[in-house]
Amino acid sequence: MELEQPRRKWIPVAAWSLAVIVAAGAGWWAATVATRPPAVTTPETTTTTVEVVSGTVEVVQEYGIDVSWPAAPLGVNGYSGTLTELGVDAGGSTLAAGDVAYSVDLHPAVVAVGSTPAFRSMSTGDKGADVKQLQQFLKDEGFDPGSVNSSFGKATADAVNRWSATLGEPKNGTVPLGRLVFVPSLPSQLAPATDVRVGLRVEPGAELLVGPSGEPQFSFRVLPEDVARTTEGMRVTVTAGSSTWEAEVSSLAADPDTGTTIALLRPANGAESICGDDCATAVAVGGKTVLPGTLIITPETSGSQVPTTAIGADSAGATFVILESGMRQPVAIEASSDGASIVTGVEVGDRVLVTVAASGN
Repeated sequence: MELEQPRRKWIPVAAWSLAVIVAAGAGWWAATVATRPPAVTTPETTTTTVEVVSGTVEVVQEYGIDVSWPAAPLGVNGYSGTLTELGVDAGGSTLAAGDVAYSVDLHPAVVAVGSTPAFRSMSTGDKGADVKQLQQFLKDEGFDPGSVNSSFGKATADAVNRWSATLGEPKNGTVPLGRLVFVPSLPSQLAPATDVRVGLRVEPGAELLVGPSGEPQFSFRVLPEDVARTTEGMRVTVTAGSSTWEAEVSSLAADPDTGTTIALLRPANGAESICGDDCATAVAVGGKTVLPGTLIITPETSGSQVPTTAIGADSAGATFVILESGMRQPVAIEASSDGASIVTGVEVGDRVLVTVAASGN
């Protein structure tokens, strides 16, 4: 019994040593796992070929086009009395020489072409630029005044009487102040000046009419994401009813109030006007409106179409595709949109390699 005593003491010591070794191993394993970088799962990909097809690419952005038509006073009234009729709509009307713009105390005010304003009654013996303008007007309207010589003679007086009869006015050989309103050019879009209305008391010298001060102005607010790719010369189409007008971006400007970017438009292809003779159908003189428009970011481009993902680029930036044979083929990108690109350098019917993500199970 005494010989077995030391053996029993050895067992607990061995067990304790084993526990220490196991714990140390577990700690080393835990530390190794904790410090090991997380595994990165690389998506599986596969390479396939696609056929080059004939396609068309176009990139456009729809916008509301702001249109305004600045106005300026046009013509000077010569009558004193009450405005009894307006011959122009509030939004403007196109008047030609001989048309009645308005009436005062039932007497008509007729528009005629001239740079000198009507400033007096005209009758036999008068001379001047205003008389010459009257004579030219009478001649153009078919009432022969004789020579257009700036001198009011008998032939002019007779022509005035024939013209007055068509207006229902006295045939006394005189053109009273107010009967004519001279404007620079006709036909022209004319509108009542602000606050001018039937029943208004008017006096000589009043500016009762306004006309266009230049062409209507077209612009739109550029979306923030489109500012970088909106450049001078880009085409814009503007729709007004059944008409479509062509314009192009003239310049970009910052709105001082909002800081947003505004694209100003000009006529396309060197034309003089965006809307031409149809301006009045969309916006009034002195008025504003918004019309639907389209910015052509990438013009319609047709040709050999490949998936954009099939196109690679080398360190120098040169673009290429890999043909089915494995040969690298240089290409030039003409246009891209929605994952498709029109390129030169390959032909319809060629097959190119495309790398795509493998579908999971």
